[in-house]
Order: sequence, then structure tokens, then C-alpha cells
Amino acid sequence: MINNTKTIHDEKIKSLADKYVSEGFHVLIKPKTDELPFDLDNYQPDMIAIKNNSGLVIEVRTSLRRISVERLQALAEEVSTHPGWRFLLVTLEDIEAKSLPGTSEQLPSWQELTDRFDQAHKLIENDEIEPAFLFMWSIFEGVLRRRAIDESIPIERFPFIGLLRHLYSLGELSISQFDLAQACFEVRNRLAHGYIENLTLPVVHNFDNLVRELLAEWKVKLAISQFSSEDLAAFRAWFAEFDAAAWDKQQELRGNLIHKQSLLFALELLTGDLRNETLKKILNVNDEQVINIEFTVSLLSPEDLATFRAWFTEFDAATWDKQIEKDVAQQEILSSITDSPTLEPLTDLDSWTQSLIGVIQLGEENPTENYVDYLEEKYG
Repeated sequence: MINNTKTIHDEKIKSLADKYVSEGFHVLIKPKTDELPFDLDNYQPDMIAIKNNSGLVIEVRTSLRRISVERLQALAEEVSTHPGWRFLLVTLEDIEAKSLPGTSEQLPSWQELTDRFDQAHKLIENDEIEPAFLFMWSIFEGVLRRRAIDESIPIERFPFIGLLRHLYSLGELSISQFDLAQACFEVRNRLAHGYIENLTLPVVHNFDNLVRELLAEWKVKLAISQFSSEDLAAFRAWFAEFDAAAWDKQQELRGNLIHKQSLLFALELLTGDLRNETLKKILNVNDEQVINIEFTVSLLSPEDLATFRAWFTEFDAATWDKQIEKDVAQQEILSSITDSPTLEPLTDLDSWTQSLIGVIQLGEENPTENYVDYLEEKYG
């Protein structure tokens, strides 16, 4: 049995490798540590596939059993820190897809999922219950798979029940959400296989609310995770004020956001430009995306707000830790170079560090990204 499993595993690797080669990838099977493009702490993938300055780190499993998704998530997060690279977990139980894993995204975007949700909701309003439920199910699976990709959880190709269980075990779903999804899965299976199902409106409404909650929550979390440092600081200050405010003050803050949204809409309508920083400063509004996220958070129920608060506290702390690590690393680089008699290492530094070196070594008030050339010309 072990030999048979190994044979199936090796055949899958060879089959995948041939397909990637046919798509123009350079493929290495079982690459050694020194053949990897970056350090993965002695991890050896089944293959790497490289094309156009980007690549895939691929692990192949014959079964979903005994897969440590937590370990693979950490690995996927590390790979994703290298621009153009992505980690893929491929199993023999993956759902069928037309594209080769990692070569193109076939999942709808968050906006497309939102648009589809609105369409499905209209079916519910028109009492077209069964079509609405089945349409909502496709949206639900898309939401789960999109969330897995956003969080570097390499399970987006898993069969539904494996996808659901792993997301629950990693804390992405609550126990009540998990139970409701399982119950709806049974209903979906009976309907999809042609059986008559006594589908009631409350069941559909409960499922509709579940999809609405996850869609809103995960869209907001993704948007916040992609904020610039300035936008994150603005949101942090707003949320601290809103979260600590009494009910009537929260209503006032929500009203302010509605007013700002109206101003931004008028600004775009009149000027066709939401990037006019002068006008935005006069109107006392910041980026539209930040205001929209603040408004979405302001509409959360007390229970959902508590859940969001816990997530944001953890996220914000992790963001601070990463920034501190980056600052320490930059300071170490800066110290090693300013103490060095040679300027050769400057060519490997980013513009931020080069500018600081310019300030320290030249006393310039307006450092630029051209300090390397300037220093080389001046000091030879």
C-alpha cells in the first residue's frame, strides 16, 4: 500500500511538471536547499515552477488526511513575502478546474461576489427560493475559497467539506456559522442531486444572513490589511473614538461618515477627481476607501463589533511588531554602513535608507534617491 501511494504521488508530480513545462515554466522536481530561490528553513517542496520572474512552490499530497494546514499556512505566508512567488498545495482530491494550479485565478473577485450576492438576494425577494438558495451556495463557496487565498491558507482547491472544516479549525468561522453551513450543505446536496426538498423561507434567510456576514467581514478585513500606514493610522484613531463612544455619540460619528461620503461623491461628480488633495483637505475628508470601511464598521451589531475589535487589536499589534522589526533591521543596516570606511554596500539599499544616509553623511535638508550616484561621484 505504501509503495502504491508513493507511485501515485510520483506520477502526480511528473504529470504536473510536464503540464507546467508545456506552459513555459522552468521546473525543478525535488529541488535541493541550495536550488531554492530563497531560504525556507530546510523545507523541500515537491517542485518549483518558475516563469517571467515569478514562481510557484508546490507540495503534492495524495490525500487530505493528516495535513497540517497550520504549518503549510506559515510556509505559504513566508513564500508570499517574496514578490511574484506563491505556495500551492495540490492533492488528488482537489476540485476540478480548467486551469493549471496557480497559473490563473478562476475565482470571482470580492466585488464580483458582492454583485452576485445582490442578484441572489433579489431572487429571494421574488420568492424564487430554490434558485436563490443554489445561486447563494455558489457565492458561499466562492467567499470561502477567496478568504483562504487572502489568508495564505493553501486549501482553496479542497472539496467543500474539507475547506469548511479547515477554515473552522483555524478560527475563520464560529461554531454557529460552521453548524449552519453544514446543515445547508445537506440541503444543497439533496437539491443538487434532484431530490425534492422542503426548503423553507427561514432556512434561506438564515443562509442569506450567513453569506452576508462573511462577505462583509472578510472584505473589510482584507481592505484594512492593505491600508497604507497613513490610512491605517487614520482608521485606528477613528475606531478608538467610535468604539469608546456612547450610543448617541456613535450615531453622530456615523452621521459624519455619511456626510463625508456625500462630499466625496459631490467632489467626484463636480471634478471627476477623487485624488484632489487640496479639495479633500478643505472638505476635511480622507480616502474614500477608509471612509467606506469606517462606515461599514459603524453599522456592526454589538456582537459583531466585539468580534471585529478582537481581530483588529490582534492585527494592529502584529502590524506594529512588523514595523518595529523593519525599523530595527533598517537601523542595523544603517549603522553598519555609516560605520564602514567604504560606500560600496549603498547600491543594495532602498531609497529610504539611502536618504537617511544622505542626511547623516551630507547634512542635506532634502535627501533624494540619487545619493548613491552623488556620493560615488563626490568621493570616488
